[in-house]
Formats: sequence, structure tokens, C-alpha cells
Amino acid sequence: MGFTELKQWLRHRHPMIYIDRVLDYAPGSHLTSSLMVSGTMDVIAGHFPERAIFPASHLTQAFAQSGIILYQVSTSPVADDELTLIGSMKSRFTRIVVPGDQVVFRVRSERIEDTTFFFSGRATVEDRPVAVFSGTLVRVKVADLGRMLW
Repeated sequence: MGFTELKQWLRHRHPMIYIDRVLDYAPGSHLTSSLMVSGTMDVIAGHFPERAIFPASHLTQAFAQSGIILYQVSTSPVADDELTLIGSMKSRFTRIVVPGDQVVFRVRSERIEDTTFFFSGRATVEDRPVAVFSGTLVRVKVADLGRMLW
């Protein structure tokens, strides 16, 4: 599943899509995705000028996006009036990620309860761990979020 196909599963748009490709998946089980980190990415600009580092917060977002896709292929696509939001996230970062790195995310489904998806996984560069994650995603109706403030 390439970048074009990812847009059918994610509500995010440039510059907020942080995975490039889904390499493998099995509904209800696991998903493997990748991200090629480039020095021209919007998130790299100014972080940090003396040594570019891909932000840990964006690794977390890429992990969540991988989980969002696994959640949907395991249940059903998000309806036009729904969003998938991060309910909780726990992470540990073990190595910095820099331009030129290809990050591989391996996520697995832990369980699904009603509108909540529990999942975990890890991110690696050249088979070396850079982060481990666990989290929950919650499917919500847009109307339940209240009135828009902008």
C-alpha cells in the first residue's frame, strides 16, 4: 500500500502524513509500515540547525497512523462523520532518528473493545530499535467533539 492508497485510510494530509508505505498487514493481527526520513521534510527544518534530528513526537504520530490503518482494516473504514483519535500513548525512545534513516514500524493489535483499539509496537532503523510504543485509539463521531472553535 503506497502513499496514494494511504490517503483512503488516513484523514491526515501533507504535511501531517508520517508514513510512506504499508509493507505488510494482517487484519486483527499486525501491520508493518515505513518512513524514509529526508532532510527536506517540514518537520526537520530548524530541528536542530546544527544537527538535524527527526522529532520523537513525529515518530509517535507515525506509530499512531500505522495503528489507525490497522484498526480500520481490522474493523471497518472510518465513516465521513467519524475520526480516530489517540486515547493514550506510552513510548520509550532509545536512539535518535536522522535524515537518511528508513524507519520501520511494526504494530500489533492487542484487543478491540467497542470503539477502542489497543495496540503496541516498535520502530527500528536497520533492525536496531529506536522506539517502543503502546497505546489506544478511539473512534468518535465528529459531532460529539462539540462546536468548532475556529
